[in-house]
Amino acid sequence: MCGRYSLAASTEELVETFDVPGLTFEHRPRYNIAPGQDAPVVAEDRRGRRMGLLRWGFVPSWADRVRGGFVNARAESVGETPSFREAFRARRCLVPADGFYEWRRGEHGRAPHWFQPVGGGLLALGGIWERWTGPGSEDCFSFAILTVQANADVAPIHLRMPLILRSETWDAWLDRSTPVRELRVSMVPAAAGTLRAHRVTTRVNSATSEGPDLVQPV
Repeated sequence: MCGRYSLAASTEELVETFDVPGLTFEHRPRYNIAPGQDAPVVAEDRRGRRMGLLRWGFVPSWADRVRGGFVNARAESVGETPSFREAFRARRCLVPADGFYEWRRGEHGRAPHWFQPVGGGLLALGGIWERWTGPGSEDCFSFAILTVQANADVAPIHLRMPLILRSETWDAWLDRSTPVRELRVSMVPAAAGTLRAHRVTTRVNSATSEGPDLVQPV
């Protein structure tokens, strides 16, 4: 699964990389984005491509109330799972990140590792989003990150990894008219050599921890 990630890029880098208008929310570097928190997401509607803050933890539109939500959705079954299939068809999104965390199990517990692009820069994680409206007309906009089988970079640490979309697939991913068969071509593990990793502090285990020290090697 993908349970934590980082996004320390500047506002200017986000706007330029994802070709969106200026942000309408305050953006700050984040080194430990956790489920239940709001995070930047790129989506497209009749007004075009935009970036906004959505809650990480997908809440189906038919849910009776907002709970923890689904952090991840398996790419292999997202199109058939009742909770996700309509969002996968019509409400796909990109989740900007500059790295993500996975934990390796060992005899002394779980050791966190931070994965980042070999050449630096930003990743676009494949996601789906949903709008939930409560009985009092309050809205909750939420998202989940799709996961795939781990590639050679991640497999020594974990069996799964987030879906990383190549930039040439972003337009099709965001376009709700793209046929599922075309989407499936891009829903595969990233090529080996895309990522590098190092072990980091166990402080990242706490969702309240923040700061650039979280991604430094230990």
